[in-house]
Amino acid sequence: MKARYHTFLPDPAARSRSVGAADWRLACIALHTHDTAMSDRKTFRSCLLSSQAVTVLGLAAVLAVLMMSVNVMPALAAPCEAPAPVCAWTERIVGIKTPNMIASGTILPGGHIVTNHHVAEDHSQVITRDATGRVGRARPQPHDVAVDLALLRPEGAMPEFQGLTRKTDFMPQQLFVVAFDQGRNGPRVYRPGVWARYPSDNASMRARIHTNARALPGNSGGAVVDAEGNLVGILASGDGKISEIIPAAHIAAVVARTSETHKSSFSQTGRAIRECADALYDAGSISRDPPADLVSVIESRCMATGNKQLLDQAGQSFGRWWMFDRSRLFLQRSLALDPDSPNSLMSMAVTLHLDRDLAAGLPILKRYLAIDPANAQALRMAVQVAGGLGEREFGMQALELMRRHNPAAVPLAESFLEQAFAE
Repeated sequence: MKARYHTFLPDPAARSRSVGAADWRLACIALHTHDTAMSDRKTFRSCLLSSQAVTVLGLAAVLAVLMMSVNVMPALAAPCEAPAPVCAWTERIVGIKTPNMIASGTILPGGHIVTNHHVAEDHSQVITRDATGRVGRARPQPHDVAVDLALLRPEGAMPEFQGLTRKTDFMPQQLFVVAFDQGRNGPRVYRPGVWARYPSDNASMRARIHTNARALPGNSGGAVVDAEGNLVGILASGDGKISEIIPAAHIAAVVARTSETHKSSFSQTGRAIRECADALYDAGSISRDPPADLVSVIESRCMATGNKQLLDQAGQSFGRWWMFDRSRLFLQRSLALDPDSPNSLMSMAVTLHLDRDLAAGLPILKRYLAIDPANAQALRMAVQVAGGLGEREFGMQALELMRRHNPAAVPLAESFLEQAFAE
């Protein structure tokens, strides 16, 4: 079963010795175009599968090829129309290559690189490419903080954490994602968002900032900053619509708890992340009746990660397979960690809708629409739930939101509600 979920290099130890079939081939990266429906992992693997032949190279050979390739295929600079303090962050962004994916990292003052734990997984080292095209290696530093972050120490460097300045009550609404762009093979500033929702003061460390700032596959680990260039957080995920951000305040906690004494537990969590992500990758091609061994791996390994987005994805997979009890379990766990997550709330609303549990779906939709009142899918479900439960007030509220954000859908929604309330 191991080979099923680890398509290219089944043995994690082998991955650290030789990057093998998942070598970072710059031609593949430079020619790749974005597919917002795919995860970083899916994007990377589809890129590999498009090649007609695979050459197995040692890591030293890979680095040699990459370094020689820098002059042949330089990073394509993206015009930056953002404020100058935002554009300056492009110089502190690196591309990160692991055996499973291509992602981003952010260089902190002092020289450490910060990225996500779900990027580093349980790999002993990763390949980096900075804004000038220079390629190197970096090693994840173990810690025991329950947050999706990992510090990377560049090979041959002894970085020192210099701290990050942070304003009190700092909650800007316009946020910019600055990350490694796979299409341009270099750093880029993406379209800013117009709203952001921050965790409460007593929230779990796994709770995230949510915003409609644009982000794409491969951006995980990038910097999220305000218009003045203040670091707000590190991007965890984004689908082009809503992005999730790890608050920058957690970086200091990770630095303080970084120690080799946590190597075993850090690696175990990383392995669970990798095995869960591999299983979810395989799950993406199965529309119904998943094999029992795949269900078992998702249940055990994804829950063991404690990673919010993997919990969401597992819940979505079970919902797609009409395994609603399992779907609810994972999404409830995710919402317990981050109660205001639009992605988790939408996933739960869809599961409850498919399970025909309209009464349970009503409060979930109310919570979602309080955050993102323009979402067309949420408004359609709200109209259906209001009509099904006879909730006239909620139905009228949904109609009013439709008039503002999706007026073309109003006539059909009005007709549905008139009929539903007349019965």
